[in-house]
Amino acid sequence: MKIRRLPEIDLARIAHLPTDQKRRALEHFKLGHPTITYKPVRMRFADIFNVQPDMFSAADAIEWTVLERLIRSKATSDDERIANLLVAKGLHLFAQDNALRSRTQGFFPLALSVGEKVEYWLPMVTAFEGSPLVLFVDPRRSKQLTAEARRFVFSMMHEHIRVSDPDFGTSRLGIIQFGNAIEDQRPVKMWTDQGIDLYGFEQLDQMVSETYAIWREVSEEREADVRRKAAGGGHGPLFD
Repeated sequence: MKIRRLPEIDLARIAHLPTDQKRRALEHFKLGHPTITYKPVRMRFADIFNVQPDMFSAADAIEWTVLERLIRSKATSDDERIANLLVAKGLHLFAQDNALRSRTQGFFPLALSVGEKVEYWLPMVTAFEGSPLVLFVDPRRSKQLTAEARRFVFSMMHEHIRVSDPDFGTSRLGIIQFGNAIEDQRPVKMWTDQGIDLYGFEQLDQMVSETYAIWREVSEEREADVRRKAAGGGHGPLFD
């Protein structure tokens, strides 16, 4: 049976839990089609974080009116438009206030022993306060990364970015989340890994392996339950 992949943020929220809590969380977890996505704003991260062209002169930061129009054009509903614009405005102000400039960097996904890959980073390096910064953005309004989930994400970032490539050994790591809407934006909150006791790669790999083993069991139980109900067909007895 092929099981569906867990989204990165949900994997981070669940993988660090003790085994019994993992199972309860996965038993209540539903994979469906969300009413809104943050794809419109994700498509514009290179613009928001001012990724510079490699072969030409420095590019100016994108104007908000241009960014707003681009995001509006990709939203599939009013709710999605509003949600994406609130995040985009917060990110845009954060980028402008800190005069962010970035360059493309293909970090690529991290392969784990369970056969899944994770990607807890944007494909870029950003100059922030004179230092290179690698970011992960969590735009959710609910079921966001918790403190322990952020520890899990920072650990993944550290192993894949700093440990595997000495060129990025001194890079800062950041996770961006958002507060409640204030007027036309959700203000940015950036967390760093400073002072956090990070997990090692073997710990991370074991957490993910156990999570997917339980997720497979839960998925198989759900499918068996569906088959049982279908076999019953909802029909009454053949004879009265």
